[in-house]
Amino acid sequence: MPQLQPIKALTYSVGSGEDISDLIAPPYDVLDEGPKQQLLSQSPNNIVAVDLPVTPPKTVGPDEKYNEAADLFNQWIEAGILKQSSKPAIYLYEQQYVTNGKAYARRGMFAALKLEEFNQPNGIFRHEMTIQGGLDDRYKLMNASKAQLSPIFGVYSDAENTVSDLLDNIYATDPSFTGTTPNDNVLHRVWIIDDEQLIAQLQVFFQQAPVYIADGHHRYTTALNYHKNNPDNPDASTCLFVLVAAEDPGMIVLPTHRVITGMTDFSIEKFVQLAAQQEDIVVHATTFTPDNLDKLEATLPGVGNHAMGIYDPKTQTTYTISTKSTDPLASITPDKPEVWRTLDVAILQHMLVEQILKPNFASNPDNVGYKYTANIEDFKNLTDQTDDNGQPRLGIIVQYTPLQSVMGVSLANEVMPAKSTYFFPKLATGLVINPLTPLD
Repeated sequence: MPQLQPIKALTYSVGSGEDISDLIAPPYDVLDEGPKQQLLSQSPNNIVAVDLPVTPPKTVGPDEKYNEAADLFNQWIEAGILKQSSKPAIYLYEQQYVTNGKAYARRGMFAALKLEEFNQPNGIFRHEMTIQGGLDDRYKLMNASKAQLSPIFGVYSDAENTVSDLLDNIYATDPSFTGTTPNDNVLHRVWIIDDEQLIAQLQVFFQQAPVYIADGHHRYTTALNYHKNNPDNPDASTCLFVLVAAEDPGMIVLPTHRVITGMTDFSIEKFVQLAAQQEDIVVHATTFTPDNLDKLEATLPGVGNHAMGIYDPKTQTTYTISTKSTDPLASITPDKPEVWRTLDVAILQHMLVEQILKPNFASNPDNVGYKYTANIEDFKNLTDQTDDNGQPRLGIIVQYTPLQSVMGVSLANEVMPAKSTYFFPKLATGLVINPLTPLD
């Protein structure tokens, strides 16, 4: 079961209420060399200088790159650019943001959880697989820096508002420091809380509250591996999290649309004909044009079971596809639990890609793949391009995956198809850092 612990964290050494926008960054895995340099142009002390020693992300560089990052990190500590809290604390966190024209505030807390293997009873659950390159990169950085530089995004259920009732009044006070990330214009606000009685109440709650990883599977697995390799280091036995209640009004999940690549001689007319011949698929042509794909997306919840939008850039036509049954994969993937079988992205993969696109429109089925985006404008731009072989692409607009489905798949000890979720906004890196070695 999760054991919550306060931490003597490292934070940037700033005055109360100060803005640290120039020093924080988005998570490493959404950056590349260009955005990295833009962040460093704001300040040479931006956390990206340490957190992203090698680009592109999730690739493995030479040891000296990680050692250079660690040396810089230690220089910041010695120079007082980063300071460690004198008392163990938790760090309340609020992200204020706008999406689809609506303002939200998502609230959570930075804290450490005792490391444990995935999917133990009432424990810490995953819903994604990891890739070795990403694990090796993060391990090299953690081993060199002796720190957890960015948090895991964890979700828990607080249906009775136990945690929110304890913390809500604090969010009405002035934060300890703030910052805005430039890529998404999200305002990040942090409060340092070292009240031992309050922390003890939170610890009691989390003894019985499963935590589901939303983002950060590579970093959590890295922390596990580091702990196994350093069993005598008690500071390495925990992992830095931001914990957010599933019921929080600002806790939203965006859809990740698919652009199909690697096909040959694709024809939308033939595709629609083949789809309509499937016993459980319903196809309808729509009047939506390439300029209002967002309106097509908005109609999907009312179209039918597991409805998706189809956009063919060659003919500039659009369609909707839905299923007659709520569980259309029951006979196709009977070994999977219902909560997995009824994921829209799983239905897309098995009923459209595996049964129609690969057999009929690919000289080599292994070449068929996806590009992903949560932004409908980017979706259109990606779809309008040809792939590496000059072949046209097919765009598929999907609905978001409900958070309860993510939690259900995790509890069933399954993993979701790639890019099933897009938790927005991303957590900022550089607000709170968890050192893995004594600094006193």
